[in-house]
Amino acid sequence: MTGAQGDVRFAVLGAVEVWRGGQPVDPGSRQQRLILALLLARAGRPVGLADFVTLLWEERPPRSAANIVHLHMGRLRRLFEPGLRPRSPGRWLVGDAAGYRMVVDAGQLDLLKLRSLAQRARAADDPAEAVATYVEALELSRGPCAGAPALVSRPVADFEAVDNEYADLVREAADLALPAGAARAVLPILRRVARHRSLDEAVQARLLLTLSAVGQQAEAIALYQELRGRLSDELGIGPGRELQDAYRTVLSSGVSGTDGPAEAPPYDEDPSTGEFFVRPAQLLPDLPHFTGRGDSLRRALALIHGRTAGSPVRIVLIEGIPGVGKTSLATHLAYRVADEFPDGQLYADLRGLDPEAALTPGEVQQAFLHALGVRGPDIPQSDVARSGHYRSVLAERRVLIMLDNARDADQVRPLLPGAPGSLVLVTSRYSLAGLAATHGAGVLALDVLPDDEARELLTSRVGPVGARADRQALDEIVRLCGGLPLALAVVGARALARPGFRLSAVAGELHETQGSLDGFDSDDPESDLRAIFSWSYRGLSPSAARLFRLLALHPGPDVTLPAVASLGGLSVRDARAGFDELVRSRLLTERRPGRYGAHDLIAAYARELMLDSDPEEEREAAADRLLKYYRCAAYHANLFINPDISADPPAEHDGIVVHAPRSDKEAADWFADERGELKAILRQANDRGRVYDAWQLELTVQGFYQREGWWHDWAILVRECLDAAVGAGDSAGAAEMLRSLAGAQFYLGDGTSALALLERALVIFAELGNTSREALTLRNLGEVSFMVGDYERSVACHHQALDMAEAICDRTVQADVLCRLADAQYELGRPALSFETLDRALAMSEQLADVVRRCECHLRRADLFLRERRYAESLADWNAARELSEAVGHRVHAVRARVGLGDVAHAMNDQPAARTAWLEALALGNDSDPSQEERIRRRLAELYRGVGGAAA
Repeated sequence: MTGAQGDVRFAVLGAVEVWRGGQPVDPGSRQQRLILALLLARAGRPVGLADFVTLLWEERPPRSAANIVHLHMGRLRRLFEPGLRPRSPGRWLVGDAAGYRMVVDAGQLDLLKLRSLAQRARAADDPAEAVATYVEALELSRGPCAGAPALVSRPVADFEAVDNEYADLVREAADLALPAGAARAVLPILRRVARHRSLDEAVQARLLLTLSAVGQQAEAIALYQELRGRLSDELGIGPGRELQDAYRTVLSSGVSGTDGPAEAPPYDEDPSTGEFFVRPAQLLPDLPHFTGRGDSLRRALALIHGRTAGSPVRIVLIEGIPGVGKTSLATHLAYRVADEFPDGQLYADLRGLDPEAALTPGEVQQAFLHALGVRGPDIPQSDVARSGHYRSVLAERRVLIMLDNARDADQVRPLLPGAPGSLVLVTSRYSLAGLAATHGAGVLALDVLPDDEARELLTSRVGPVGARADRQALDEIVRLCGGLPLALAVVGARALARPGFRLSAVAGELHETQGSLDGFDSDDPESDLRAIFSWSYRGLSPSAARLFRLLALHPGPDVTLPAVASLGGLSVRDARAGFDELVRSRLLTERRPGRYGAHDLIAAYARELMLDSDPEEEREAAADRLLKYYRCAAYHANLFINPDISADPPAEHDGIVVHAPRSDKEAADWFADERGELKAILRQANDRGRVYDAWQLELTVQGFYQREGWWHDWAILVRECLDAAVGAGDSAGAAEMLRSLAGAQFYLGDGTSALALLERALVIFAELGNTSREALTLRNLGEVSFMVGDYERSVACHHQALDMAEAICDRTVQADVLCRLADAQYELGRPALSFETLDRALAMSEQLADVVRRCECHLRRADLFLRERRYAESLADWNAARELSEAVGHRVHAVRARVGLGDVAHAMNDQPAARTAWLEALALGNDSDPSQEERIRRRLAELYRGVGGAAA
């Protein structure tokens, strides 16, 4: 292999592979792989178009079949030779009247190399040399030709021909190796081929003879018995002459294995049959004070006894995060049902958390067979034979098997009984959902304990007297342990070890060490939280381990994949693999679709690792990337929510995943989903001194807070940003936050505070020469003045704002000012002018395609029409506002529109319609504005009492 850019190599003895310039190249789609595989299987011989069509579509090709084949050919040519011009003849893939063919030799295609080596082996005079050459040839194979079982569901003659050719070479090699005393050289190849060709009696016969030749007669005998059963079950025939002769040869050579006899467990004799049997009892001791988990136990028992799925489930998977009590629950469950399995209980810790120490299925099978009374010499050595023997022994027994700490489904599958009647309990930190799909396993996902069960567990450890004496401390410990059973058990043990200490002292120690695991140290590695968590951490790849540590920088309750990718400075594709590892290892759990989080104590462990392993400059860079991600995402989302808020566009930043919603609904959903994260990120930014980023983020968030009615949250966050901006001497930030806080106070009903804040902001904007922000602040002053009843000042402020907006040609602000000016004009006794002003505002909003402002205009005009008793016009505007608010997901406006519809119906004496509209408004709700809910309930109450006039 030269490694030159033009050098191309191919492999078809196994899944199709291509290398160009020494680097692997993806052969493309399934159809493209099949086409290439057929070309390679023909090894230089032409393949006609009809052969390709039959391969891809059998008897029902599409009309464009020929074009599709030619398209794939062009792609393959460019795959092999990237610089090849269209319609140019290729070096490797050529076409002529006979069809297409690959121009390859033994140095470029493994199939041709196999044939070349086979010819050399046949010509060799020295048997040892010939066997070595055969082995070299046969080791080129990685599985069935082209990996056909994964590409096509039916047999393909060309692929089968290659596989048969390979099997013939295996038989040739075995026939030469046995008399030459070189059986061990071909045994691994025979084992592999025998697995793929389980009914090929010629290959199986040579495997029996080779096993016997290396002293593994016991395995050969067990393999023959298994083969006989398979031939009978699948083909309805017995072994042929060749296989029978091989078996007789094995028997005549003796049955003593190469391994010495293993010590078997003691036997008991069944007096009725005279047979020997063993009833293993290997379960771990049950907890003396098992508490809680009542619902989980009931669900598990319902699965086992068929009350959930309609038929009993014989495999139950118990999954969950480290320390959540999977083994404890499985053990307790096992003792609850042990009497239903009279032939004993088997237990194995599979050690799946440590890849180097994890038990193989073969090791567990051997141990279980010993426990079931099978003597060492009778246990087959090969994986296949041992698995068959294991299932055979269990077939007539009803046994409970507990498999603890499984790593994956592949570690569990060989340990499952073949016949019904036994029960398997599996615990794992990893998701083994594949067993549910392939074997009908029931899955029980354990979460942390609810507060009542957590208190019950802790009380069972420290005693009811101490718990009752210090209930407040008990609750504090439960909170700090986060409902994690192992943490509660460690704290309970610590409290018992110091009988003179009150629970309040233990709670105080935990509180002082909050944010670390110092309060959960233990001398026993089986109960030390750091050790327990480390078992999952050590199994991570380096990239996943780095992501886990950096996740400690994320301050919010949940995290998404784009946020994780930005935190790590990775693309979403590169971050996904590490992210999936963290989810699979249960260091992260999916709390809602697409949103993940870690238990507080696991997060504390990640923080300890991060502080120990990652330099400060890397931590700061990661935190900055996370902040920039949320700023960018919020900015793009806000373009749909309130694009008039003039936050600065975030600068492009390497390593940031840009999340840009495509609609109003996506933007609103993103803000709603990220509500807690945005608050936490904003606070973290202020704490880290990133004051400008913090108040810019607040500007992009406030529009959604306003439309959803989250005014208390808005006020709290903006106060924090205001304090930070003032402390940093950031005048522009202080002015923006003063104006924003005034908005929150306005919606909370505190007009006096809002006016004072706006007047302070107006002074700063004037000093900064920011005319646009002055105009907006004057508009706000006009609106708040209207709220407190100062209509003259309201009109004056609005006109002043309108003049400024017209001077700088800001039509958006003009429309906004006109919409609000109309209310003050109406209160000053100028209804005609008020309606004219609203019509101007609505027309301008329609020209600007501003849906939210159009909705606002309809709401205000509907209210004025109602006050004028022009009910039909009012009803039309309320309905228009309702439709527009629903289109953009503006909850506050949607509630206002429904209240107004109810008010018009009530005024027109249509009480059922009024009741329906007000109930709809109540259902939409606004948990941040209890006064709105109270007004709606008061309307409904008056309606039920049959009193009150039009509720305008």
